[in-house]
Amino acid sequence: MELDFTFRNVESTEAIKAWALKRFIKVAKHVREPAHAHLTIIVDKHRHRAEVTLRSGGELLRAASETDDMYSSIDGVVHTIEHSARRQHERRAQSHEM
Repeated sequence: MELDFTFRNVESTEAIKAWALKRFIKVAKHVREPAHAHLTIIVDKHRHRAEVTLRSGGELLRAASETDDMYSSIDGVVHTIEHSARRQHERRAQSHEM
């Protein structure tokens, strides 16, 4: 899976990128290749927001999470997108069984 980053009002750091890449490994199990994800990191005062758009095999999944900690926001958005990707994967499997 290819993962692109956009940082708004925050410096791009290798620590944040590494954290996100490590978390997105779980998502890659549930999507068709080639998959492309775009993660946007936004900081406004005390709000830390992570937004992701995932394109895979003609499907488009989006999720967002906002907390007061960037790492928690990334974890939240990965959890949400993983749940959506898993549901899509299960739906594809059920439709092939019929």
